[in-house]
Amino acid sequence: MHKSEPVRLIKDLFNGQKINLPEDAGVYVFWWLGDKDLLMNSNRTQILKGPGDRSVSITFENWWPEFLDYPCLYVGKTTNIKKRLSLHLKRGSKGRLHTIPKSNEKLKAVTTSCQLRYGIEHIFPDHEDPLELIFSSVGFSYITNFSEGNPTVERFFTEDLLIGQYRPWFNIDSER
Repeated sequence: MHKSEPVRLIKDLFNGQKINLPEDAGVYVFWWLGDKDLLMNSNRTQILKGPGDRSVSITFENWWPEFLDYPCLYVGKTTNIKKRLSLHLKRGSKGRLHTIPKSNEKLKAVTTSCQLRYGIEHIFPDHEDPLELIFSSVGFSYITNFSEGNPTVERFFTEDLLIGQYRPWFNIDSER
């Protein structure tokens, strides 16, 4: 396995408005560093669209492996770690970006690249300031050193491997 950067709280990645991350390609992980009881008492039900447009109900569980120090929320790959973090957060948008229906249906997010923001807004549908919650409770780590073979191929397989091992909540979707 490749050496990864240590987990850092999201707010500690910033110097004012500047994001202190490389613009390198890599694989990244969002972690829940806040109170685990708060996370486990959140809105953990989500209704996905399944085959034939049928609804598929899932419940996010404490299914993370014991070797993890923190619950894993999302694993992704990118060609630019710094830019990708920014796209997940959508810092220019204050308040909530998504209204989560009482039915818990997973709706289309405002962008295709803000999975973390959407996930936090889904599990905490009444939280007025999701960015504050993200900055105070979510951590980030990443891997950029892919020296063996083709880096594109290595990122692809590393992302899939980590999703399988870490069991992140916000990576789940349904077959269609």
